[in-house]
Amino acid sequence: MLYALTLYVLLGIGLASSAGFLVLHRPRHPFRITEVNSSGWVIIIGLIYARSLLLPGIRGGSSPAPWWDTVLSLGLLAATTALLLIRFFSYLRYLRRHPEDPPTAS
Repeated sequence: MLYALTLYVLLGIGLASSAGFLVLHRPRHPFRITEVNSSGWVIIIGLIYARSLLLPGIRGGSSPAPWWDTVLSLGLLAATTALLLIRFFSYLRYLRRHPEDPPTAS
């Protein structure tokens, strides 16, 4: 039960920060290389998180793996979620410092 709760919390936080970044970023030219570089990995990870959030609901949230596999999986998920949160909050900080010049306005 604790594994499923931890999984849902990490996936929910990661998906929310990914969606929040994409809502704030709003690229005008999404296929330019700079836009793909800045938001492409966030989109890919967000889609993986959305898929992963659905799978425990379908399969059940119990962990069939040994304890070390569970710790490794949750550790990697927590690290990726932390990267998404850093990306989201650093972009918020950038927007506060540069309100007149959003990077995607041109």
